[in-house]
Amino acid sequence: MDCSNGEVLFWVGCMSSYRVPELAKSMMSVADKLNIPLKLLGVEEGCCGSILLRLGDRRGALQVARVTANVIESSNAKILVTHCPGCLRTFKLDYPQLGLSLTVDVKHSTQLLADYVGRAELKPINMRVAYLDPCHLGRHVGVYDEPRLLLRSIPGLEVVEPPESRESSLCCGAGGGVRACYEELAMAVARELLAHFKSLGAEACVTACPFCYYNLKASSEGLLEVYDVLQLLDMSIRGVKS
Repeated sequence: MDCSNGEVLFWVGCMSSYRVPELAKSMMSVADKLNIPLKLLGVEEGCCGSILLRLGDRRGALQVARVTANVIESSNAKILVTHCPGCLRTFKLDYPQLGLSLTVDVKHSTQLLADYVGRAELKPINMRVAYLDPCHLGRHVGVYDEPRLLLRSIPGLEVVEPPESRESSLCCGAGGGVRACYEELAMAVARELLAHFKSLGAEACVTACPFCYYNLKASSEGLLEVYDVLQLLDMSIRGVKS
């Protein structure tokens, strides 16, 4: 895959734009180090419509999706990459059901970066981590291998596979509007998950989803460190210790 012509559009997403901008910064940093030029929509980027769909507002979602699809198509990009599995699922699965078809090739960030990680000289991160498969990324879209490939490419990083992984992965507690409507419940689910990972000998929990990262991070006090795959990859490329 040749990305040297700048035809990759990075869809930042609402969470990485407003709640966890550190993940967008890590994505831009890693892409820069791997020599992958990314286009940004800036103020033209709206919402994909995922939340409206999950909450049952199909009419509102369609209105938002029509505007978003037009903006994406007008960018003339050939590849649309996002780090948000909710956006990814919406673009790949929900837009066609809404009668909208994107001509761009839609990818998760880990799928794109897995093709180029060999360009970088990765520095060791000596840590034992448990990887959490995000619901939308795994069960919904079927992306399991690329996040693990990126993690296992980092020297010194030991990846623990929980008994409940891949198709049987547990939910972080944030999805489907739960975090927005029932914050205490979402955080209780996250704390239980982190305690489980800690019992497996993990020193940190790693995921590949802004929603998962946000909820786990907010619930992690006294349990485990929480990272996103993008952050660890960025740290390894730059030689930053955890």
